[in-house]
Amino acid sequence: MNQHVNNVKYVGWVMESVPVVVFENYELSSMTLKYRRQCSQSDALQSMCSPTSCTAKLEKEAEVEVNGAGCSYIAGSQTSIPDVAKCVPPHLQFTHLLRLQVDGAEILQGKTQWRLKKSKHLH
Repeated sequence: MNQHVNNVKYVGWVMESVPVVVFENYELSSMTLKYRRQCSQSDALQSMCSPTSCTAKLEKEAEVEVNGAGCSYIAGSQTSIPDVAKCVPPHLQFTHLLRLQVDGAEILQGKTQWRLKKSKHLH
């Protein structure tokens, strides 16, 4: 009626920015969202996510520190996240931001936590 977006729609937009490699290897274990302001159906938004630090084991059993610096991803862009694709930690965490494309005003901030799918656990 009032042309505002339903909360479920925000969840979908947040998930759009998660790299495909995460969906292939991990399952969502928790999501926390902080709504900053409403948006309407006609607003153009940017959905962004960035991995927070995690410790990963590579094939050579070397410890690698992966942090969010330089690892931003915008949904629909050709940006890759090679650090996330290379590391296979048991848990990942991302921070998320939805903002208006026209002026950058924040709509939502969030965090997601992911655990390695049972079939992907390293032995």
